[in-house]
Order: sequence, then C-alpha cells, then structure tokens
Amino acid sequence: MRLILLILTSTFFILGIEFLKRKFSLSSALTRRVIHISTSIVAGIAPIFVSKEEIFLVSIIFALVLFIGRIYNLFLAIHSVERYTFGEVFLPLGVAIAALFFLPQNIQAFQFGIFIMGISDAIGGLIGEKLGKHILHVLNNKKTMEGSFAFFVTSLVLTVIFAPLMNYGIILVPVILTLVEFVFVYGLDNLILPFAGAILFQIFF
Repeated sequence: MRLILLILTSTFFILGIEFLKRKFSLSSALTRRVIHISTSIVAGIAPIFVSKEEIFLVSIIFALVLFIGRIYNLFLAIHSVERYTFGEVFLPLGVAIAALFFLPQNIQAFQFGIFIMGISDAIGGLIGEKLGKHILHVLNNKKTMEGSFAFFVTSLVLTVIFAPLMNYGIILVPVILTLVEFVFVYGLDNLILPFAGAILFQIFF
C-alpha cells in the first residue's frame, strides 16, 4: 500500500503540473523546477515509509517512463526546453544509485544528497535562467554565476539544517557540490549530485 502511494504521489505531481502547463501555458523553466523539487521531496521522505528495494524499483520505472516520454514528447512540462538535456531521466537514476549505496544504513546522508539535487539544483537553475547575466560556457552549455551562487547558498542552508555538528564541512561541502554542479552538463548533475552529496555528508558529518 505504501509503495502504491509513493508511485501515485510522484505521478500526481508530474501529471498535475503537466495539466497546469497545458491549461495556463506556464513556462517550461518553472514547470520543470516545480516537478524537480516536488518529486525529489517525495524521494527524500520515501525511506521513512518504504524499503530500499522499493525505492530503487520505482526510480528505475520512472526513469524508463520519462525516457519513453522524451522520445515521444509526452510531457511538455518536462521536455519542452531549448537546451539539450537528459536531466529528467537522470534524476530518478540518481535517486536509485543513492538508495543503492546509502539505504537503509544512512537515511540522513541519502536525504541530504536527494535534497541537494532536488532543491539546490532546481533553485540554482531557475535563478540562472531568469536572472543570470554573467554567463560561462562549459562544453557548449551555458552556466551563470548567479545560478551557481544561488545553488551554493541553498546548499549551505541545507548543510546547516542537516549537519549534526558544526565544523569546516559546513562551508567545504557546499563549495564542493557547487563545483560538481558547475562541471557536469547535459543533466548529468542530477545523476551525480545525490551520490556526491550523500558521500560528502557521510565523510564530514
């Protein structure tokens, strides 16, 4: 029953935002970020209710569905973007990898990694797209200083919230994660950040 609820909740967010996108012509930049944040929050709290194996299975299923959706352009709220990215497919795969390595032994590290990917990356991306003026090019992809700064600040806040003790990792972890997000393009940050965030949390805290 809890597994079904997990699937239905994630599906509700995706289809609900898709409906709003089509009905009100919302911008893809906004709808992608809302889905990014909402589904990541669901994934982050999932270990409280379901097993590691169930999270892994659901994540793989969603990755396949979103990959097929990309081929046939089924989800305008996710896929209608100008830049070339597989971020929507890499997101559930990133959740699956983090679950495989950090659950059930370290739920807090898992949640930290997922929220870094889901919240920090989404806010950084949205700020970069809307307010970014200082542009840097990484492998033919545009990154902005404003977006990276927003990612750093959000990651710093999450680190302070999650960290059980105050040490130099409070600053170092957000700095490293900001560099990781900056380097990986084509949506690969969604694949790497959950694991990178979780392993850094485990090392420093």
